[in-house]
Amino acid sequence: MRKCVVALLFWVCMALPASAAKTYTEPYLLSLKPSSEMSVCWLLGEPGDEAWVEFGESEALGETARAELFEVKGIRTSATLEGYDDDPAKNPELAVYQRIATLTNLKPGAAYHYRVMTKSAGKVSEGKRYFFKTAPEAGKPFSFVLLSDLQQKKQILDTVGMAGRENADFIIYAGDFQNTPWKASEWFPVENCFIKPEEKGKEWFTAMQQTEGGARLLQYLPLFPCPGNHEADDQRIWTNKDMAKDPAKKTLSIYMQLFRPLYPEQEYRRNGKHWYSADYGDLHIISLSIFRWHPWDGYEAPGWFLFDDISPESPQVKWLEKDLKQKSSPLTWVVQHWHMLNRGAEVWIPMSEPLISPVNPEMAVYPYGDHCWNVLRPLYEKHGVNAVNFGHSHVYERYLINGVNYIEAATIGNNYREEKDPLHFSGNAPVVENNRHRSFMLVSVVDGKMEGRGIRASVDGDGGVKVGEVFDVFAMSR
Repeated sequence: MRKCVVALLFWVCMALPASAAKTYTEPYLLSLKPSSEMSVCWLLGEPGDEAWVEFGESEALGETARAELFEVKGIRTSATLEGYDDDPAKNPELAVYQRIATLTNLKPGAAYHYRVMTKSAGKVSEGKRYFFKTAPEAGKPFSFVLLSDLQQKKQILDTVGMAGRENADFIIYAGDFQNTPWKASEWFPVENCFIKPEEKGKEWFTAMQQTEGGARLLQYLPLFPCPGNHEADDQRIWTNKDMAKDPAKKTLSIYMQLFRPLYPEQEYRRNGKHWYSADYGDLHIISLSIFRWHPWDGYEAPGWFLFDDISPESPQVKWLEKDLKQKSSPLTWVVQHWHMLNRGAEVWIPMSEPLISPVNPEMAVYPYGDHCWNVLRPLYEKHGVNAVNFGHSHVYERYLINGVNYIEAATIGNNYREEKDPLHFSGNAPVVENNRHRSFMLVSVVDGKMEGRGIRASVDGDGGVKVGEVFDVFAMSR
């Protein structure tokens, strides 16, 4: 009886209109033209009457940009106060609205102060004041941090907070924002919505919008992300064979809506345009969509398919080759979720489309080989890519092969590496491997050269070291 009453109260509360100017997030910054444009985005619980951003090169602001309204479809709350049903359709959809104001005609290398303004029911809510810097002109210095795979892990607040105090200019994020994208409480705090006690306060936006101790993150720095396997809307496609065969189930709609300015085509379906590039000073940034599921039982039919094709004639690879040929920046950085190289069993299942085995219909075979190694790697080498970073395994590994640096700096809250895990099938070993402690990477660009620094974010029993110590330093140039 008690559970029925609680559930009834829950559904009644869900039916009530959101309070005026109910905000779910602070503003976050996205741009495909970071030297001259910046999109200021924020999420609300109701659409409001209108919204805008006040901005300017001084704290007096003085300029105004109207914020467009979008409804973010597919985000849901818990079916009961005690938990979720695995089927997203059995959980009530949460009203989430997105405001986006694009500030244009900005000066390169300039600092802009701003605040968001939302009018609802005749009342104007004034946001906190923040600032951002546009990308500098060629030849000017800047820095950025690498993050990925937060997924509400237990130590992410400390690690991300440290990264936010490095005074960087932007963030590259290598996928896996949360565990299940339709679950609202994994993105931001929601009243009367189930969340595991150990995950409370570790929502993705909560972690990435910290300001304690002078941290500057999404409100101050533009984000350049790529999708990972946990960005697929319905995670059951990875483990349910019937769903894995249904093309309609394979979408990235929530991820692409949240980061709309980077994906103006909004092609949610598998093999839609889930990639982009942008120039930041002397650096050309390329974001790709490369991921599948974990390797366990990975040879069972239908096999663990690639979400987006990277075969030689695929739209993504053709776009990548054209983009690399046309780039004019002297330095190039690629971000993709799935590892180019990695120790461990995950790399032994090739990154290509599986076929049903002619010998055993319950098994899959991969006759096309590994497209990361055989298709992408030659392109990176041919076109002078300086570095490729990725996530997924929650480790710190760095490789150097034919002039290209391959980096997984993703020991954010835990890692999935055993000391005796096998090498990549190519036989290449990491130049540096350090998974005993949490860490992140800071990359500096000065005088046309890049320097990467692995920074320790925890001690974890190691003697004679300190949090904040640089444990790996290396140069990247062609």
